[in-house]
Amino acid sequence: MIIYEKKLSDESFKSFQGRHFDEPWYTHVITDSDNGYYLDNGVRKILFKFRKNAVSQMYSDLAVKCFLELSKKKHSNRGIASGIPTGQKTARTLTKTGQNEGNYIASNISGYFDRPLREHRGILGTIQACRTTAFTLNNHSLWNQGLPFIKKCSKLYKKYSPSEWNIQKKEWDSIKDSLKIPDTVFTTITSNYNWRTACHKDSGDYPSGLGNLIVLGNSFTGGYLGFPQFKVLIKIEPGDFLLMDVHQWHCNTPIKIKTGGYRLSFVMYIRESMSRCKTKRIVGSHEYFL
Repeated sequence: MIIYEKKLSDESFKSFQGRHFDEPWYTHVITDSDNGYYLDNGVRKILFKFRKNAVSQMYSDLAVKCFLELSKKKHSNRGIASGIPTGQKTARTLTKTGQNEGNYIASNISGYFDRPLREHRGILGTIQACRTTAFTLNNHSLWNQGLPFIKKCSKLYKKYSPSEWNIQKKEWDSIKDSLKIPDTVFTTITSNYNWRTACHKDSGDYPSGLGNLIVLGNSFTGGYLGFPQFKVLIKIEPGDFLLMDVHQWHCNTPIKIKTGGYRLSFVMYIRESMSRCKTKRIVGSHEYFL
């Protein structure tokens, strides 16, 4: 067990959000199964719990079969994680059509989400409304086929960090059955295709839980997970499983894809507003809970 220290203060590190960090930045490089911690006002907290080869080939193949094509679709709504273009102070720019957009990257969600579709926000009068994601709503067969992979990851979470799993399970229990992934402690999955994230902190997820990161793919190098404020780099590779504090600054190193290769990553978590969604409302063909 190692307790890592922040090499730069929280205030000074804010200027690095949306930026990238290459491997030479890091002084601690993790290549084998290990745990890392940090102190928050004297209280020991988990920075990461890393396990090599925890996801078998059977579950890896299943996840690729069900989620690879979904993950290739590009969106412009990932904020500073998509990077801040050179010369800009923010990740978003105003388009000719009046939309405030960031870089287009291949990052998608499945399961359930606590924000309405953009076109329904005015109708609902709120940006907090829980719904089934488009992928899960429109791809029942693929979603159901992929559930064993998600359930396996929940079991790994319980195995390697039972205290945090139990805390998250209590939150999961408070959520409507129609808004959570069965037999897990998750509501939502983010899948990323060949995407190098810029320095960011996750937002909108349950703050007392841990992010579950799984990397799959072949014929690529890099894409390692770094905590640049701690100068800790985890060389996560296909089949590895990582529990991490997603509320600390993190990002990826460069990804080099060879011919025919790809990198597919999954982050599994609970959206923080899910337990507050109770009353059903229908807008067009969409079912929301407010």
